[in-house]
Amino acid sequence: MITTGKERLLIIAPHADDEVLGCGGLIEKACRYENEVKVVVVAVGDIIHPHSGELVNAETRIQELREALAILGCTNFEIIYKNKDSLLDTIPRNDIITRLDTIIEQFEPTMVFIPLPSYHQDHIVLYEACFASLRPRPSHLIKLIAVYEYPLISWQFQKFWNTGELYLDISETINKKIEAFLKHKSQRRPTKHLISPESVKKWAEMRGLEIGIEYAEKYYILRSHIL
Repeated sequence: MITTGKERLLIIAPHADDEVLGCGGLIEKACRYENEVKVVVVAVGDIIHPHSGELVNAETRIQELREALAILGCTNFEIIYKNKDSLLDTIPRNDIITRLDTIIEQFEPTMVFIPLPSYHQDHIVLYEACFASLRPRPSHLIKLIAVYEYPLISWQFQKFWNTGELYLDISETINKKIEAFLKHKSQRRPTKHLISPESVKKWAEMRGLEIGIEYAEKYYILRSHIL
């Protein structure tokens, strides 16, 4: 899946921390093999998190993102909206699609990874906007478009029954994934929560068990092209 120095991976995330939860192992592995990786976080902003009751401002989230990606070896990231955390459903859909179109046209990825829709409105909006932006076009051929998951999809928002399943072995990089997640300090939850560091590691272990390896990330293929 990851060829040394030949791929351009675009990871599109609703919020800062989703990129690590869904693709932390992939980002680290792709960067280590000297592929070009760009992470786009669509929304940050000042927000009071229910789990802590504390106000977390946008600059804190951006700094956490920067530090998390540095652990994974990625320095190329972009934030689209800096005041719209949990408010993507208030933005005209065409504006989000147009911004994504521009990023895709400029970066020219060979692989794109987008979030699985969940109960969170930002995830639903972004999935649908990505689906529109990744419409087939003759100017540039993307050979893989896949959806990544994260522990909170366990609420069974919807299932992807008719897609191919793709597993990435992250056994050698699971510790980097957890280390990167810990940089998102404002998002850390207690041990029993689905997005605690312990649960994130257990989720990767569960996916690994499904294919007989130690740890894995699972992706769902929307479109692929073999050259």
